[in-house]
Amino acid sequence: MSQAVSPVDAGQTYMELHHRLHRTVDQAMCAAGLSLARAKVLMRLDAHGPMNQATLAGLLGFAPRTVTETVDGLERDGLLTRSEDPHDRRARIVSLTPSGREALAVANAVRSTTMDEIFGVLSPAERAQLVSLLTTVRTNLSQGDNSCVH
Repeated sequence: MSQAVSPVDAGQTYMELHHRLHRTVDQAMCAAGLSLARAKVLMRLDAHGPMNQATLAGLLGFAPRTVTETVDGLERDGLLTRSEDPHDRRARIVSLTPSGREALAVANAVRSTTMDEIFGVLSPAERAQLVSLLTTVRTNLSQGDNSCVH
């Protein structure tokens, strides 16, 4: 007979896995030249096209000032550019460069390989069940605002 797992135990197991998974993927991507955080910025620009920094920050779920340092580094490395926003003289439009697209392609390949290694131990049915369970939790979580107000 299996022992019942409490919601706290399930949540703690998930959080521990999330942190370890994040660290593992980030380390693999860093070894290939682009951290997970920096790749996320490039992924959003690749998916949505050029945009102002405030919009980019919103897509990432961060305050605009939080994204500035990452954007500064990506611009310094030639992976993106900033230009004047023709509609708002205070804002800057952030765009991928060809080098940014190349770096993103390498990072995505490493990310995909790492995910295959991690989740390849599960059968297709187990992966489908995992996605279904996580989707249920995510849907339930997004029905309420659980953010801290400071």
